Amino acid sequence: MKLQFQNDSPIGQFVGRVLELIGLNILWAVCCLPVVTAGAATCALHFVLSPQRNGDEGVFRCFFRSFRRNFRQATLLWLLLLALGLLLALCLRIVSFWNGTARTAGIIFFCVPALFLLIIAGYGFPLLAQFEIPARKLVEDALLLGLAHFPRTLGVVGLTLLPAALWYFLPSLILCVLFIWLPVGFSLTALWMEKLLEPVFAPYREDF
Repeated sequence: MKLQFQNDSPIGQFVGRVLELIGLNILWAVCCLPVVTAGAATCALHFVLSPQRNGDEGVFRCFFRSFRRNFRQATLLWLLLLALGLLLALCLRIVSFWNGTARTAGIIFFCVPALFLLIIAGYGFPLLAQFEIPARKLVEDALLLGLAHFPRTLGVVGLTLLPAALWYFLPSLILCVLFIWLPVGFSLTALWMEKLLEPVFAPYREDF
C-alpha cells in the first residue's frame, strides 16, 4: 500500500498534479485581486502549464518569473481587452432595450466583435507565455491563429466562457459548482486550453 503513494507511482503523480493545480489556482486568484495584474497572472498561469516550463523548476518560482517577464505586455493586452469588453457590454445592454428586428440585428452586430475579443483573449495570453512577440503583433497573431484554426478555436472560446456559462445555466447547482470551481477550476481550464493549443503552437517553436 505504501508504494502506491510514492511520487513516481500513478496515484502519487495524480495527487501531486491535483495539489499543483490547486496551488496554481489560488496563486492566480490572489494575483488577480488588484484587477490590473490579471493579465500578467493569466499569462504566468499558462506558462507554468505549457510545455515550455522546465519540469525541474518549482511551480511558484516559474509562475513569478513569467509574471515579471511578461508583465508589461500582458497588462497592456488585458487593459485593452477589458476596455473594449466593457464598451461592448454597454452597447449590448443598450441594444437589449430595443424592439423587434432592430434588437436582433443589433445583438448580432455586436456579438461579432465580442467573438473576436474572446479569440484574442484565448490565444493572446498563451501566445505571450510561450513566444517573444512584439506588442504590435500580438493581437494580430492571436486573431489570425484563431481564425485559421477555427474549429479548435470554438473549444478555446467555450473554455473562456465556461465560468459564466456554469453560472448562467446551472444557478440551482451554483454551490456545488463553486465547491469544485474555486479550488481548481481556473487552473484546470487553463490546462485544457493548453492541451487544445499545443498542436497549434508546436510548429512555430522551431522558429524561436
